[in-house]
Amino acid sequence: MEGVNSLNSAGDSVEAGLGAAGRRSRLISRLCPAALLSADMVAFVISVFLAFAVSVAALPSPVVRAIGNLTELGTAWHGWGTLLVFVSLLGFFAARGQYTSRVPFWTQLGDVVMGTAVALACDVFLTIAVYDRPVAQEGLLRWVFYCPSLLVLRAGIRGGLKGCGLWTINTLIVANSGVYEQARAALLSDPAMGYEVVGAVGLTEAARLSEQELRGLARARGAEFVVVAIGSGSPAAERGVVSALRRAHLPIALVPALDWLPVVGLRQHHFFSHDIVMLVSRNNLARPFSRIIKLAFDQFGAALLLVLLAPLMTVLAVLARVDGGKALYRHKRVGAGGILFDCLKYRTMVPDADRVLAHVLATDPAAAEEWAATQKLRNDPRVTPIGRFLRRSSLDELPQLFNVLRGEMSLVGPRPIVEAEIERYGSDIEYYYEAKPGLTGLWQVSGRSDTSYHRRIRLDVWYLRNWTLWHDIAILLKTIPAVFLQRGAQ
Repeated sequence: MEGVNSLNSAGDSVEAGLGAAGRRSRLISRLCPAALLSADMVAFVISVFLAFAVSVAALPSPVVRAIGNLTELGTAWHGWGTLLVFVSLLGFFAARGQYTSRVPFWTQLGDVVMGTAVALACDVFLTIAVYDRPVAQEGLLRWVFYCPSLLVLRAGIRGGLKGCGLWTINTLIVANSGVYEQARAALLSDPAMGYEVVGAVGLTEAARLSEQELRGLARARGAEFVVVAIGSGSPAAERGVVSALRRAHLPIALVPALDWLPVVGLRQHHFFSHDIVMLVSRNNLARPFSRIIKLAFDQFGAALLLVLLAPLMTVLAVLARVDGGKALYRHKRVGAGGILFDCLKYRTMVPDADRVLAHVLATDPAAAEEWAATQKLRNDPRVTPIGRFLRRSSLDELPQLFNVLRGEMSLVGPRPIVEAEIERYGSDIEYYYEAKPGLTGLWQVSGRSDTSYHRRIRLDVWYLRNWTLWHDIAILLKTIPAVFLQRGAQ
C-alpha cells in the first residue's frame, strides 16, 4: 500500500463538506513533510559535530588536538562536494516517499541504510578521486552517526506531531468482514505510520449509498482517508463505491486481494487509453544472483557468529551434559528440495524422550489434542531443567550455525519441519522446497509458540514469496529482542 498511502492524497483533496477534517488534512499534508525534511537536515548537522568531536577527542594531546581540529576538518569536509552528496541523499529519500508517504518502519530503515551507504561511498570517491586527499576518520564517522541521528530525530518529530494530533490519519475502511480484519491488522501493524481506524462499512452496504451519504458517513466518523478493499465483492459494487468516493472528493486507497502473489517488488504498468493495470511479479529466490547473495550472507554471518559465540557455546555444551547424556541432539528435518538432513540442537530432553512422549499422549487427552494442533506441548515432561532454559532463550538452536556452514540451513528461512508435517503444508510445500530452512525466521519474530500452526505456514510462505536480503537483515535484527524478551517461548 506504500504507493497509495500518500500524505498529500490525504490532504490535497478539496472537499468543503469535510469541514474541519479537510482543513486538518491540508495542514498535515504541508506540515509533516516540512518537519521530517527539517529533521533530516538537523540530523546531518548533528552528525557532523559528533564526528568532529569524536575525531578530536581521539587525538593524543591538547596541542595535537588544536592542530588536528583544522587539518582533520579540512580533510574531511569538501564544501560543495559533500553538500551535493547530502542534497542528493535528501532527493533519494524524497523519491522513496520518505517525506510525503506513510512508509513502514523497516522499509524506511532499509532506505536510510542503503542511501547513507551510497552517500558514504560517494564521499569517499570525492575525497580520493577529486580532491586527491586521504580519507579522514571524521569524514567516515559523519555518515556513521547520520543514520541513528536521523532515526532518533524522525521518531521525535513523529511523537511531537502525534501529541499535537497532526500525525494520526483517521481512516475509514470499506470492506466485507473477512477482508476488513486483514486490512485493519495491516494498517495498525506499524504504529509509526499513524493510521487510526475510526470505522468500517461493508462493501455491499457502501454500494447502496450515494456520494452525499458517503461524504456524510466520512464526516460523521471524522475520517479523512478511506481504504477500499477490492476483490471481496462484486465488480459492479466495487466500481460504484470507488466512483462515488472520487466524485465526493474523498482521498482513497485501494487494497486488492493479493494473498496469492508476491507483493514485494510488484511493478505496475498501465496502458494508454485502456482501463487495464498489469502487475509484474518475480520470484526473487529463483534468481541465481539472489541465491548467491543469500549464500554468501549466510556463510559469512555463520562463520562470524561461531567465532564470537564460541566461549558461550562451549559452556552450554558442558551444561547440556550435566545429566550424563550427549551435548548435541540430531534430528531429521526436511531441507531444500525435500532432502533430509541432520538438524543440530543442544540436547534439551531426557534420553528416553520418545517413550515419555508416547506415554503422555496415550494417557493425557488434552496433551494429545495440543500435540495434534501444534506439534508442541507447553508443559513438556521430556524437557530437562537446563533444557527448559535453553529453549526459552532459544540458545538450544545455536549449533544450527554448523548446519548453515554446511549449506543445509540458512540464517533466515522457513521453520525446519519433520517429514510428518509435509502433509499439513498441502500445495504450499512447494514454496518450502524452494529455500533452506532457517535458524530464525518470520515465525520466530511473530509469536513463536503463541502462533497457530496455520499461521506459521502462512508466515513461511509470505517470507518465501517476498524474499529480499533486507528482509533477512530485518528478521535477524528483530530476533534479538524476541529472544531476550522470550516472546512465545516454551
